[in-house]
Amino acid sequence: MSGSAAVAASAEPEKPAEPKEAEADSGAVRKPNDSRFHQQRLPAWQPLLTAKPAFCLFFIIGIVFVPLGAFLLTTSQSVEEIKTDYTNCKNGSSFCLALVSTPEYYANFQSCQCMVDIKLPNNLTGQVYAYYALTNFYQNHRRYVKSRDDGQLQGTKMDNLLDDCNPYRQSPSGQWYAPCGAIANSLFNDTFQLFYNRPDGSGRVAVPWTSTGIAWDSDRARKFARISSWNNTVKPVNWPKSAKERNADAYQGDEELIVWMRTAALPSFRKLHRIIQHDSAATNLFKDGLPAGNYSLVVNYAYPVSSFAGTKSFILTTSTWLGGRNPALGIIYLVVGSLHVILGIIFVGVFLYSRKKHKVTLTNF
Repeated sequence: MSGSAAVAASAEPEKPAEPKEAEADSGAVRKPNDSRFHQQRLPAWQPLLTAKPAFCLFFIIGIVFVPLGAFLLTTSQSVEEIKTDYTNCKNGSSFCLALVSTPEYYANFQSCQCMVDIKLPNNLTGQVYAYYALTNFYQNHRRYVKSRDDGQLQGTKMDNLLDDCNPYRQSPSGQWYAPCGAIANSLFNDTFQLFYNRPDGSGRVAVPWTSTGIAWDSDRARKFARISSWNNTVKPVNWPKSAKERNADAYQGDEELIVWMRTAALPSFRKLHRIIQHDSAATNLFKDGLPAGNYSLVVNYAYPVSSFAGTKSFILTTSTWLGGRNPALGIIYLVVGSLHVILGIIFVGVFLYSRKKHKVTLTNF
């Protein structure tokens, strides 16, 4: 059997060897281009990072960053700002926070009117802005951020909305929520009136302000359009009235909605609510800003915050070329610059110590 197996094995035809030309051709294809760029032969400069140039670099960065940080911080601190927390505002003996969380208030879209006193110790000169601020409200939640339909807001479609809007996509009767989604449904709906109390006690004057211009021009032009037809649509669940009733030019004309739809990155945020009209023909009292004195803020308290343990504030502030008050940028520059100065000092010590040690070694040798 072993002999026959050997004969059978020897009888099998041998596989032909691949031609050497094919091997040469395949090798030529795989060979990289013989250029200075592909072979990494371009001229290059490789600095030697010794202690001396290192601490010089650290000192240069520190000398630039520390004064710049101090300048930015000083500019930010020059912004006048008055912040008033009205979360626990009271109507008589009742807290509005508790009232608006009850079913009868919430279901019937009722508000609780209260008044908060605001004292301006100094004049707010220049253009003055009014903001509202919320805390512990996570507009940056992934599902919340996606809960909108940009096509609907741009007026390109009014039905077959994105599933991201669920559960605020379509009503039980089959009508489409306009606008749809959790962002629009949770729209901030407290309203304010600000009055200046005359020092002589002769009464109070309403501070003129406007919502025109509070939204970004790019948002109004590109992300929101004026809707011509509202067929088969219904207002969001938590809205007391429809988008068309809020503003005849919705969505493009409803700048409060546009500001709210630009979601915040952090759980504590502020959003622009009104711009003070200093050139109003009604009075010259506010032409240079808001004068120091006592003010009364009348709040129609409707937005519940107890469910997410949040707070609400009203802010009056000015601005500079850097924007509103935000010390973060200046502090970052100061910290980075100071760290570089400290590292520079450490490297100077290392440099002097190593040089002294090197001299001692040569002397002993």
